[in-house]
Amino acid sequence: MNKQTYNEKFSQFYNSSEWKILRNQKFYDADGLCEICKKKKIIKQGKEVHHIIPIETDWNKRLDYDNLILLCSDCHNLQHERISPLQKFLKDWENI
Repeated sequence: MNKQTYNEKFSQFYNSSEWKILRNQKFYDADGLCEICKKKKIIKQGKEVHHIIPIETDWNKRLDYDNLILLCSDCHNLQHERISPLQKFLKDWENI
C-alpha cells in the first residue's frame, strides 16, 4: 500500500492543474483584491487564496469554490493566527 505523507498529499494538491485553475478563477472574480479588506472599504492586493474550511478538516472541500476567499498576506496570517497578540491588537485598533 502506498502511503502518502502529509506534505506530499498537500504539495500534490497545490501543484495540481485543478487547483491552479480554480485559484486563478478566484483571483479573477475578486478583481485581485483582498475580500476582507474590500468589505472594510480598504483596497489591498490579494495574495493568497484561503480555504475557509481547511482542507485538513474536510478534504472534500478542497475544490469547492464557495469555500475559497482571496486574502492579502495580513488577513491570511490573521486567519491562521500567525501574528503576535500585539500585532492583532494593532490591526483591530486601526479598524475602530
